[in-house]
Amino acid sequence: MPFSATSSAPLSQSHATLQGGPRCSPVVDGGEPLLLLGDDPRLLRLLELVRRVADTDATVLINGETGTGKEVVARLLHGESRRRREPFLAVNCGAIPESLQEAEMFGATRGAFTGAAASRAGVFEAATRGTVFLDEVASMGHALQVALLRVLQSGEFTPIGSTQSRVSGARIIAAANVNLQALVASGQFRSDLYYRLNVIQLDLPPLRERRGDIAKLVAHFAQTFCARYGRPPLTFAPALLHRLCAHDYPGNVRELQNLVHRLVLLAGSSSLTLSDLPHDFQTTSPAPVQPARLFRQAKACVVEGFERAFLSAALARSGGVIADAARDTGLSERVFHVKVRKYALATRAQERAARDTEPKVTQA
Repeated sequence: MPFSATSSAPLSQSHATLQGGPRCSPVVDGGEPLLLLGDDPRLLRLLELVRRVADTDATVLINGETGTGKEVVARLLHGESRRRREPFLAVNCGAIPESLQEAEMFGATRGAFTGAAASRAGVFEAATRGTVFLDEVASMGHALQVALLRVLQSGEFTPIGSTQSRVSGARIIAAANVNLQALVASGQFRSDLYYRLNVIQLDLPPLRERRGDIAKLVAHFAQTFCARYGRPPLTFAPALLHRLCAHDYPGNVRELQNLVHRLVLLAGSSSLTLSDLPHDFQTTSPAPVQPARLFRQAKACVVEGFERAFLSAALARSGGVIADAARDTGLSERVFHVKVRKYALATRAQERAARDTEPKVTQA
C-alpha cells in the first residue's frame, strides 16, 4: 500500500542581509526551510543540546560527514539566540584560496595587495554582533589559524594593510567533515585553536545510522518539491520506500533530497514505483548496516511507512473526514487525530482551509 508525501513545519529560520561585503553566504528569505526532521535518539539529544546552548556566546564545533546538515544546525543555533536579528554569515573555508583567506575574513585596505583597488570589509566586520559560521575549518592555512586564534581570545583582528586593530562581537560556529583531532596529532591543525573552537561539540550522525527517519524525510522533500513546481502529491509504493530506506547514502540527507527532487521532476504519474528510481540506484546493492542496529532501523522504517500508507489510504477513502476514517480502520478518533498530527496528514478541513487562502483571480 503506497503512502502519500506530506510536510512538517520548520524548526527555525533566521534572516540576514549583506550588501557589498565578503564572498560568503548570508541567510536570506526564500531559502530552503531550515529543518532537522527525525525521531532518532542521537538527533533528538543533539537538538536538546542545541536548545540549551543556542542563546549563549559559547563557540561550537559541529562534526559530521558531508550532507548531514551542519549548516542547518549552525543556522538553528543562530535563529534560537538573541543574535537572530543580526547577520548570519556562512563561509566555506575550503573554497577560498589560502592566499586570500585572511583578506576574506578580516578585510583589506586599498592597495594592500595586487588587485585591492578599494578597501573592503571582511566577514568579521560585516557580521557585527551576529554569527560567523566557518565550514571546513580543516582547510584553513596556518596564517589564518593564528589570526583566528587571536579573534577567539580577544575578539581583535586587523585588516590586511592596516595598522589599526578592530574588535568583533560575532559568535563563531565551526564545522568539520574530517577528524580534527587526527589533524592536530599530525601537526596540520593547531591544538590551541582546536581547543578554543571545541567548547561545545555537536556530532551529527550520518543518515545510514538513522534509517528510521528516511520515510519522514522522503515525505517532506516530496511535498516541498511538489509544491514548488505545482505538481500533485506523490505516493510511494512499498517496494520503493523499502529501497529508499535500505540505501547507504554516502551523501547523506543532501543525497536523499536530490534524489527526491529528481523523482518529483521526472514523475510520469502521481504513483511512484521502484522502476522510477535511477538505473544505478536500482542496480547498486545497499551497503550492509551495522548488525547490532539492523533490526531496529528496518523495523522503524517499515512501521512508519506502513502507518503513513494505511492512514493516508483511509483518509482518501473517507474524503479526508477523520471520523469516517477512524471508524473504517477500527481506531478511535483520538488515536487517529494523534497519528494525523504525527505524520502531518492532510484532512478535509485542512484542504478546505488551504483553498480558502488561495488568492482569488478576477476577470477585468
